[in-house]
Amino acid sequence: MSIDLRKAAETARELLEAIEELDGVEPDETPTRAGRRHRAEITRKLLYLSHLGDRASVEIMDAYYAFKEREDPVSE
Repeated sequence: MSIDLRKAAETARELLEAIEELDGVEPDETPTRAGRRHRAEITRKLLYLSHLGDRASVEIMDAYYAFKEREDPVSE
């Protein structure tokens, strides 16, 4: 039996790329529509980063539970 973490690895790669893209971005602090739009875009991206982290965690837990189901119950 092999442990399949491909989905989690893909999600982690996507998360890393999105983090690197957003790292160092300066929000537009001007009180204009463009400034509000830029800050809203940053907010959405940060929420998406959180979502990707949660998704990677769930994919890892799915692999864990699949592993535990196949584990020998005698060892417990």
